[in-house]
Parts: sequence; structure tokens; C-alpha cells
Amino acid sequence: FEKFNSSEIQPCNTRAISRSPRVDTEIESLGLLPYFRRDEHTSDHRNCPACQCANMALQAEKKNISTLTFADAAKFWKLRRAQSKRLKARTHETTAENLRALEKFFSKVRLCDITPGNIRAYQLARLDNLIRTSGEDLHPWSHYAGHSRINHEVSTLGQMLRHCRLWQRIKPFYFPLSIPSWSPREIFTDEEEEQFFRVAAQHPEAELAYWIATITANTTAAGCELRGLRLRHVFLRPTPEISEIYIPEDAVKNDSRPRKIALNSVAKWAVQQCYKRALKLGCADPDHYLFPGRIKRNHYDPLQPPSRWFLRNSWNQLRAATGHSELKPHDLRFLCITKLLEEGVHPETVRSLAGHVTQKMVEYYAKHRRKAKYAAVRVLEPKKKKSPKSEPAKRQRKQA
Repeated sequence: FEKFNSSEIQPCNTRAISRSPRVDTEIESLGLLPYFRRDEHTSDHRNCPACQCANMALQAEKKNISTLTFADAAKFWKLRRAQSKRLKARTHETTAENLRALEKFFSKVRLCDITPGNIRAYQLARLDNLIRTSGEDLHPWSHYAGHSRINHEVSTLGQMLRHCRLWQRIKPFYFPLSIPSWSPREIFTDEEEEQFFRVAAQHPEAELAYWIATITANTTAAGCELRGLRLRHVFLRPTPEISEIYIPEDAVKNDSRPRKIALNSVAKWAVQQCYKRALKLGCADPDHYLFPGRIKRNHYDPLQPPSRWFLRNSWNQLRAATGHSELKPHDLRFLCITKLLEEGVHPETVRSLAGHVTQKMVEYYAKHRRKAKYAAVRVLEPKKKKSPKSEPAKRQRKQA
């Protein structure tokens, strides 16, 4: 890192390569901003900032971090990934989150000293949120983690070790935690859905969660996608025309998820409410976010996206009001896809609307409701035979 603090390189004044403002802030705080920016070349390329930045980027790519402690290597790893144009902002956020969790266990361990036993111990400690050190029980993580979350965190560690060519000696002894391939969740019946939204509409403290739940249940757009919307991605048109929202590339995790979604009358109303809220919070420019990021209480920055937890407080109020304590925002995406398939919408149309890559994903989300399943099995019931006593009565009516 001493090489990066050289005063010979002049800072550049153009846009960052990274798409994420949070990553740019971390780079700037470490004094490394010049090496991740582009600038115009000087005519003779002497003391040329653009050439020097390219040179430092190449050196950083080949830097050996295997002898660094995990805490130092994690800083370098984030900066290295920030150079990639291919990675999306959400990927950078997830990587940073995984590194923070890993650092609580591996902070002072050098990468070259990490063994399969260390990784197994991390899995067990992360599951129980417990590290026992010198007779003292520590709970370093704020929340328990499930198998999938832990596997993703270890995957980030594996990427770092692969970069250092250290993963091959660990790979034969690494066993990811088992994840069930099928995790069914209960889907609202028609009556439960109607009651849920009727009760939610009566609680002003949960209005943001109510609006987003309405949008998700009518468009398949999840909250993590909606938080990336800017005003220019919302197309509210007069009634005869079709209103739409566009899920942009930087708000999703893969190339199949950017899409335009038509709004029915219910979803259009909910989007209008969110748009009015954005205008009240100071959003006016097309590049301003539909859900601006909160700086502090009652203060918002229209140019900053909301955090991943921007819906948490309002959603907790919604849970308390409706009595569905286990309901997650993503469950309403399940509900929307299930209803579309039950109503006979073609699976290809559902895939296009939901942004799925394969038919397998459609089948995973399509957890049909109990009422639909009951209607299906009733087809198998034996048909009732006609009562022989009723035949003479029918003949008499015909003769009459």
C-alpha cells in the first residue's frame, strides 16, 4: 500500500470507473482515487495522469496479497474489483458485506495461512454466532446467518484465495453447507390477500411498505429492484395509453432482469403515490431516485440511492398491523407469479415479465396455492351415479 501513496501521481478530474458511489467513497478515503479514474492524456505523455493511472492499475492487478492479513487483503480486494466495468453496483455492495462478515473471524490471519479447518470453524461459528476465545464467548455478528448466506461469504473468500493461487490446496476439503433445493412458502389465498391489503391501507405509518407491496404484487418487481428506479424510469401516461416502469441495469443482478413492466390500474396508482412522495422529498430531475437515500432523520439526498434496508421500518409496521409476522417483500413476487400462471398466462410471458433466465426459475417461483391444488385433485374424485329412484319421476314429467 505504500506504493499507492506516492505523491508523484497527479489526481484526475473525470468520472470514476466504478459505478458505485459507496465504492468511490472508500477509494477516496484511502487516498487511492487517482488510480481508479481516467483523464485526458498530455501531448508528450510526460507526467501523464491517464498513463500513470493505467500503469498503477496493471501493478495492482499483479500485486501479491497472499502474505497480507485478511483485513489488509480485503481492502485491496475491494479496490481491485472496483476497476471492473462488468460488475454491477449491487455486486460491490454484496462483496463488501461478505468481507465485513469474514473479517470478524479472519481479521488477523494471513491469506497464505488459511486452512480448510479455518473455513470449517468459520461455518460453525457463523451458524451459532459464537466464537469462544480463552473461555470467553463472543457474538461478533449482529444476526444469525443461514446456510446460503454463509456459502456466499465463503465463496468471496474463495475468490480471494484463487487470485493468490491458494484455493487448490483447500478445495478438496471444503464442503459447502447443504441448501434445500425446494423451500415452499405459503401463498395468500384470495381472501387472505384481500384482507392483507385492506388492513394495510388503514395504517399510515406503513404506507411506503403498502405502496411497494402493491407494486410487487401486481408487477413482480421486488423491492431490491425498485430502489434502483430513477424518475426517468417511470412512464405515467393518460389512461388510454399503457403506463410502464423500467427496471435499469444497475438495479439488478444479471443481464436478464433489466426490463419494462406494464402497470395495471392498481400498480399505476401505487407508483403515482411513490412519485408524489419523491417530489415532496425534493426529487425533480430525471436522474433523481424515485426513493431517495436518507442522510439523516427527515433529510434525503435525491442523487443517492436508498440503502438495502430502506423498507425495513415501514415493513415491520406492516407486519404488525396485518398479523403476518413472517411475511417478506419477496413473498409478494411469488404471489404475483403464481396468480399469473393460475390465470393461464403463457410461461414465456411470465418469464419476460419476471426477468427469469430459465423455465426452471419459473417453476421454482410457481408455488401454486392450496385452493388451486384442491381444485386439481377434485378432478380425480369418482363421479356420482344417477339414483335409479329418480328415473320414473323423470319419465312422468316427460309424458306430462
